Parts: sequence; C-alpha cells; structure tokens
Amino acid sequence: MWIFRINRFFKNTFRLIAIVLIILKHSVKNWLYSGPLRKVIDPKGRNLTTRSERLRLMIEDLGPTFIKFGQIIADRPDLASENLRNELKKLQSSARPFDDDVAISLIEQELGDPVNEVFEVIDKKHIASASIGQVYRGTLKTGEEVVIKIQRPAIKPKIKLDLVLIKIFAQQVVKSYPELTNFNIVGFVEDFGTIMLKELDFTNEMANMLRFTDMFKDDDRCYIPKTYSQYCTQKLLVMEYIEGVRPDEIERLRAEGYDTQTIAENGIHIVLTMILKHGFFHADPHPGNIFIRGNNQFVLIDHGMCATLKPRQITALINFLMGFSSKNSHKITKALLQLTNTSYLKDQDDLEFEIEELIQKYSFMHYDQVDISGLMSEAFRAMIRYEIKIPSSLFMLVKTLVTIQKVAEKLEAKVSISSMIKPFAKEKILERFSWDNIKGKIVNAAEDYLYLIEKLPKDIKEIVNNFKTEGLKHKITIDEEGIGNKTVRQHLSRLSFVFMMGLMLICSTLLMIYKSETEVVRVYFYITITISSLTALRLYLKSAFS
Repeated sequence: MWIFRINRFFKNTFRLIAIVLIILKHSVKNWLYSGPLRKVIDPKGRNLTTRSERLRLMIEDLGPTFIKFGQIIADRPDLASENLRNELKKLQSSARPFDDDVAISLIEQELGDPVNEVFEVIDKKHIASASIGQVYRGTLKTGEEVVIKIQRPAIKPKIKLDLVLIKIFAQQVVKSYPELTNFNIVGFVEDFGTIMLKELDFTNEMANMLRFTDMFKDDDRCYIPKTYSQYCTQKLLVMEYIEGVRPDEIERLRAEGYDTQTIAENGIHIVLTMILKHGFFHADPHPGNIFIRGNNQFVLIDHGMCATLKPRQITALINFLMGFSSKNSHKITKALLQLTNTSYLKDQDDLEFEIEELIQKYSFMHYDQVDISGLMSEAFRAMIRYEIKIPSSLFMLVKTLVTIQKVAEKLEAKVSISSMIKPFAKEKILERFSWDNIKGKIVNAAEDYLYLIEKLPKDIKEIVNNFKTEGLKHKITIDEEGIGNKTVRQHLSRLSFVFMMGLMLICSTLLMIYKSETEVVRVYFYITITISSLTALRLYLKSAFS
C-alpha cells in the first residue's frame, strides 16, 4: 500500500540524513586538523590522522552494518589498497551495551515465558555486547550452565535499511564509473547483504553448530558447544557454557600445562578438515572465537559467519596445491580457472606466464616453508588483473587460513600448513580414483543418456509442432545496462521533464490570466517562465553543439 511506501521513504530519508551528517562531521574534523587551520588548532599535529584512519573512524560511527562491511572489505584485495585493508582490520564488532532490563524482557518475549520458569538462575548483567546481540549467562532448570544470546532491539530493520542504501550507492557508482563493472561491486554488496541477513537469523547459527558437531563427532581435537534448540528462535540462541583459555593467553596456557605446539597443530588440522574434507568452514576463527581446554582441545564459538566450497572447488584447490608442489604452472592456471568457474580466458597464456613468475619467487623455498594463504592471495591478485571475478567464498577461505596461521604464530609453534595439507590431498586423489567414485560417475552418465534418449523424440516433436502452428519467432532482449537501453531511458527522461515543464507553464499562464492579483500566482508564473527558458536554452545549445 502507498502508506507503507511513504513510511519506507521517510525512514530511508532520515537514515540517509544521519549518514550524511556523520560524513559531514568527519569531513569538517578532517578539514580542521589537516587544513590551513591545523597550525592554530593543533600546532604539534597530535590529532593528525591518515586518510585510511579517518575512514575507519567514520565507519565506526556509521554503525554495525558499515562495520561489518568494512571488515569484509579488509579481506578483499580486489576492492581496497593494502594500507586501507590493514586499517579496516582494526574495526571491532563490539558495541555499546543496551539496557539489561530491555534485554531480559526481549528474552522473555522470545521464550514465551518468564525467565524464572526456564532458568534456575540468570545473571541479569551482560557478559558481552556485540554489534548484533548481547550475551548473558544462566543455568537451566535441568542444571546445565548456558550462554544466552539475544538480538538487539529493532536491529534488523536498521540493517536492512542500510543494506538498501549501500546497494543504491554501489549501483550509482557503477553507473557513474563503468570501468568499475569488472570489480562486481554490486554483486559484492549483494553477497554482503546475504551474509548479514543470515547472521541476523540465529537459527542459521544453530544449524551451523549442529553441522560442525556432526562433522567432528569422532574427532577429540575439536568440540562444538551444545545448543538447546527448544529455546532457540531467530532472535534468541541458548547454548552450552564453556570454560577455557583463549589461545592468545600464552603464559596462562603454559602455566596450566597446555602444549602450544599441539594446540597449533590441532587448530590447523581442524580448519583443513573443514575446508578440504567437508567444504564447509568457520570463516572467522580468531582468538576471541576459540577456547582451549583439557587435552589441548579446540572449542569453537560464534558460528554466525561460515562459508561453503563446492566439490569441484575442493578438487581445484587440491590441484592448485599439487601443481605448486610440482612447479607446474599449466596445472595451477587450470585449477585457478576451475576454482573461479571461468570456462574460457582469452589471455590464459599470459596468466600462465605470471603464475610461472610466482613459482620462481618461491622456488628457493622448501614446499613445507611456503605461506599457502600468501601464495593464494598473490594468485588471486594476478587473476584480478585479467578481470576474473573471484567468488566471495574464496576470499573467506584465504582469510580463514591467514587467521589460523596467525594463531599458530602467536603460539610460537613451528607448523607448516603446506605439509599438513598433503594427507588431505592424497585422500582426495585416492577418493577420486576409487572404484566407488568411478562406478558412481558411470551410473550417473548412463542415467543422463537414458533420460536424453527418452526425452529427445518428444522435444523434437514439440519443436516441429510449435514451428507449424506459430512459425519462427525471434526474441530480442535489451540488457538493462546496455548502451542502447540507457540512451532510450535518457531520452524518455528528458521528454518527461519537458512535458512536465510545458504542463506547469500552461497552468501558471492560466492562473496568471484569472488570478493575476495574487502574489503567489505571480511568483509561481515567473519561476516557471525562468526554468522553462533556461531548459529551452540548454536543449538548444546541446543540440546545436553536439
């Protein structure tokens, strides 16, 4: 209904005004501290900041959507410079806590019962506050200690609104700068929107936790907290409370008898199992999302951001690594094109040459010493130069490898991701050439051919009948962003504007004839005459000199 459209319009407008005011505030502050007045206001340059720092501070003020957006851009070398990405990595998801009484009220709304009927004890003071939710500790009536995560009030409409505005901005940027089309900015914004909306639905996080639980049910190196699905909703998540030590608390780990070398090996093994065996991985395994407990066991929390790889991408990833170990640039290039679902590349020989140069860079290192995440990042940068679009899941893959590698480095452990990948690669190769896999492919191919034989006569008959009854039709589709379509829309827009101006001119003339004594009518008439004259002059000059 029109009333909802008006309501949405005003919400968009007010949020846009708020965004503009925040940008304006930072622009003025930047001008004061870096412009001509800096010597008066800040002679010693104490408040002098770089452009990247100013952008980060502005993003922090813009709210959770923009913070998440900045964090994701920090892992995209195709969209931001190295300096900017390093600065954006400092963005934190923590936020000011909201009122605890409001949070308890929201928990009761989601449960459908007072908290004292579900929990024996609930701490009404939050233990953590993030951009999307707030966390509390409690004990169920059955005695289990739990963590209760409740979504911030009215956060979903605000994030949806921000996503709409970001998408509109991205579309306008691409229209204004067509050369940016190859960076797939609009697609990136849409992917980001999908990730954000999934994080807002806590049942997705619960499903991810259950999936990881099943994946590691026979592996004591990893533990996923239990979820209590009977209490979980889209805005409420109730899970097992876990006590442990963060992996960046190295002195405490050593004091309590943990083996940092084993912890690092376990962490990398868990991540590689997720990626290379199951194709489903935790996309943010930083120290704040990990606890270490007895027997050097990894406990992973915060499963809101996860990513998947298709089976052919896992195979391509294995081929990429095996190609590098054998210094085969052709095999690496084919694997990279398969990873990005690129069926044809005109400049494949040139890309292969760049990959050969990349191999030479690492040729003096032993395979076990190679930084796999760094190698993949360089390969992706080379592909971007050839206008190949990299799926967002691959950037998340690199981020995951970089993050777990940094965890291992902080633990001062000597671990080689390259050497730990080898058993997974061998397992995949044996699986690919196993009799069961070959037999499955033969059966699938036979079924496809049988289906084709069964359906082909019917399809041919249908084509002939359509040709007899309707003749041959040719369908032409004009692309929304095509040059011809854009020109037509521009001409229609101009024509509509001229028509409206003509209508206003007629109305103002009639009002002037019958109501000329009214001051407002005279002002309206003169304004209309002025705008119409300027428009006519502009159109004449444009047609005369174009």
